[in-house]
Order: sequence, then structure tokens, then C-alpha cells
Amino acid sequence: MKKLLLTVSALLAGAGTSPLVSAFDWSLEAGIEGRRFLESGAYSGQVDDQWSLTLQPEVVWDAESGNGRFTFVPFYRKDFADDERTHGDIREAMYMTWDGPWELRAGIGKVFWGVTESLHLVDVINQTDYVEAIDGDQKLGQPMIQGIWLSDVGTLEAFVLPGFRERTFPGEAGRYRTELLVSGDAEYQADEEQQHVDLAARWSYVSELNGYPLDLTASVFRGTSRDPLLAPQVEVVNSVLTLTELVPYYAMQNQIGSTIQFAPEGWLLKAELLYRDYQLDALPGGIEVKDQTAAVGGFEYTLVGPFGNAADLGLLAEYQYDSRGAEYSDAQNDLFLGTRYVFNDMASSEILAGITQDLDYTGTRLFLLEANTRLNPSMTIDATITLVTAEEESLASIFRRDDTFEVALNFFF
Repeated sequence: MKKLLLTVSALLAGAGTSPLVSAFDWSLEAGIEGRRFLESGAYSGQVDDQWSLTLQPEVVWDAESGNGRFTFVPFYRKDFADDERTHGDIREAMYMTWDGPWELRAGIGKVFWGVTESLHLVDVINQTDYVEAIDGDQKLGQPMIQGIWLSDVGTLEAFVLPGFRERTFPGEAGRYRTELLVSGDAEYQADEEQQHVDLAARWSYVSELNGYPLDLTASVFRGTSRDPLLAPQVEVVNSVLTLTELVPYYAMQNQIGSTIQFAPEGWLLKAELLYRDYQLDALPGGIEVKDQTAAVGGFEYTLVGPFGNAADLGLLAEYQYDSRGAEYSDAQNDLFLGTRYVFNDMASSEILAGITQDLDYTGTRLFLLEANTRLNPSMTIDATITLVTAEEESLASIFRRDDTFEVALNFFF
């Protein structure tokens, strides 16, 4: 990271005021990513290989003599196979200021609320950047005003979210997509559509239980759902009713969420709980919309130096539940088992491997392996293997031919 210090002296000599010192930090992350799909696509037009380039600069202005900071993080990906995956976004353009227990943030930013490994139920502020990765961890920047108050009863956060971001979806050449392409013309329940102002609030509290850390949160959200409901579009083609595409429908919802983390010696117990109340009973066309009660919870147990070296071995297990059932969710009754191997070396090497088993469709499972290490002070390498086995009746069957080996080189300047 490069730093440029700008000093602004007092306007008048002898004014008796201290110089104002502002710091500009900048950095650049660039990446080359290659995907190899191990089987030909299930749907017409899909590619077997995907290459792309990414750029993500970051600029930070910090008023060192005051209480202010501005961060700007744009992002751009050029995909040479799928035009819909070529996209740019402002991940962050956020100004923050603080005074004692208060903090105020305004602009475009990212907020993460989850605690579990396999699924993030309560994370609702930002929209998923689905063309980046199917795990839902990559997010689009969200316009927001965020107020934070630190107190003895916990941290209170309030959000005003003016403006909505539509989810990104792969195009015809892309993988991890449905047979019918998702339309770029979304529909909304709110009359204001993308201009609807959403509201959210969150309480978090850090305490101890029997001398071990206990973290609790509770959150509420009211506004446009970040998860679109996909409605089939029917048209008359050659005098025959034909399904032509899927239209994203963004319903209004009320959501209550909570997270729990408890860390007795060697263990990390965690859970996310969610209730989502959609403000409609059916989509246009009559497709039923069900309210959602969902939970994910489990543990991670860490073995320190199990093989006589500096590495740590984590054992993970989590259960996923969704009241809407297998027709609406692929995490309705699933078990995740995994392991995390942290080398604790100078290169920050780490391997995470896990399998998610559907307990309703025993022939449906997802295997994921992620490995990363630092090759030198300015370059890292990430490798990911994703394998999908699915029964035809399960929602995961749309990815049944999308087994993937992915490698990314990341350069830091």
C-alpha cells in the first residue's frame, strides 16, 4: 500500500492552530482466474472453460487530526466467455465519522451479519453477486446510512437503505444457471421498485458464560427481499404455450434474525435463526409464496498441533433447516461436515474441505475444497474444487454437470 501525506498548514502564520494532516492510502488488487468444468454443460450454449480478469483498487482518505475517513473500492471483472459475468460495481464508497460512543456512516458499503460456515441466513443488507460465486459470499455494494451506538447494553445499529440492487445471474454461456435464462427485466411488489427505502436494525452483545466468550445478536429488516422469486414467463410460440425465461420478482418482506456464538475451550458453537414474512401469498400467475422459518447451527472444534507441528486442525459440523421444504430450498434438511487445516506458516496457507449431504434426497450432495497460500509478499494463489451429485427431483440437479476446478492468481500492489 502506498501512502501520500498532505499537510495543510494554518492559513495565517501564527494563527496558533496545529497543522491538519490528511493521509491518502491506495492499493490495487488484480487477478487472473481460470475455471475448468469437468463435464459438458447441461444446457445449450454453455462453455467448458472460463477465463477472466479482475481489478479492485482501494483508496482511503483519513483525516488524522479529525474524526473522519472515506473509503472507495470499485470492482471490475472481464469474463471472456460469459458477457453477463463481465460487470463492474462500487463495493464501497463510504464516509464515516465518529464521536465517543457514536459512529455515522453514509455512502455505499458492505455489511456482513453471519456466523456459520455453510450458510448465512441472516445476512440481508447487501445483494448477492451471484456471477462471482455460487456460495453467496460475494456481495454488491449497497447505498446506506448507518448509525452505530456503543453502550453498556450492547452495540445498536440502525440502517436506512435507499436504493435496491438486483441480483446478477449468468448468461447463456455461463455455468451454475437454470435451463431457462433469468430475464434482465425484474418485477417488484413495491410501487417504488428500486427506489424503495428499506429499514434495518441490529443489536449485538458480547459477554461471558462460565468464563468463556458469548456473542449474541438480534436483527430486524423491513423492505425488498434480496432473494428474488423466479417466475416462469409463458409466451405463445407457433401457437404453442412455451416457457421462455424466468422473471425475477422481488417481494416485500419483514425479517427477524438472530445469531449465537459461544467459545468454550477448543470449541466454537454457533447458530443463525431466521423468520421471514413475505407480504404476499402468491406471485402474479398464481405461484404460491411461503413464509420462511430457517436455522443453521453446529460447531467447530480445533485441535492444536495434532501432528506435532504448528498447524491447527478444525472439525466442523452444521445442520441446515428450512420450513418451506425441498420445493423451495436446497438447504431444507441438510448436514454439513468439514475440516479446516491451518498451517500457521509465513504464507498463511489454509485448506477447507467440506461436504453437504441432503437428508431428504440421499443421492444429493455437494463437495467443496478451498485452498490458498501466499507465493510471495505480493502474490497469492487460490484453488477451488466443486463437485455436485444430485437426484433429479432436488433443486441442486440444475448444477449436476457443473463440477469445477478453479484457480486464481491474485497480485497486490
